[in-house]
Amino acid sequence: MKMGILHVTTTKKPPYRTRINTRSPWLAEMGFVYGAPVFAVSEQDGVTLALRNQNNGNEKLIHVGLWRDKPCIMLNFSNHFLPNGLSHGDSLAAKFDYGMIEAKKLPDAKKYYLIGLRHYGAFLQLSGSWLNEIGFIPDTAVTVSVNGEGITFNAWNDVTASYGEIVKYARARKCQIIQPTRNQHITVMDIPCYILNGAGFINGDICGVHYEHGIIKLFKPDLKTLGF
Repeated sequence: MKMGILHVTTTKKPPYRTRINTRSPWLAEMGFVYGAPVFAVSEQDGVTLALRNQNNGNEKLIHVGLWRDKPCIMLNFSNHFLPNGLSHGDSLAAKFDYGMIEAKKLPDAKKYYLIGLRHYGAFLQLSGSWLNEIGFIPDTAVTVSVNGEGITFNAWNDVTASYGEIVKYARARKCQIIQPTRNQHITVMDIPCYILNGAGFINGDICGVHYEHGIIKLFKPDLKTLGF
């Protein structure tokens, strides 16, 4: 079994279509090869995709397509199934087993990421213009605190504070200090293994993000409540 994240989106040009596009690198490994017949079952706040030879009666038949020479599955709400609680902007936790994909709606959050692996340890990179918009610009000192609810990042945008003062603050509260950087034209913030592990995140976990100006909070959604 592997976990992934799917997103409900809407096409940018007419005729507008709400859809879920599955481009997971695990599709072929799980039997979803190009041309394979897939039955989609609409469920409350979710959808199930299954490889089967026969229709059980309440399913819609689609086929695995290709995107950049890799398998993909495109579900259009209007053509394939009723949304049943899903709408544009929703994120879904997806459980991949051989011949079966179960996807359930995740709690509201600004963003969702899948924890990856780097140098044999858990790794997450936050990136994009949204970091600049909320004060996490390159070379800004960011204090990092870890607790049972997740990880909190605070950007020090006060230019009157010296780096020594920030270090003193971090030591007193047992915080780490990191800095966003610039990768070409994109702002990135790398979250290393020792920070992620402190909050219980490991490779393959789903990570939710809440943020406002100067603050980012990472949390782990309770997948048991989704039936996983």
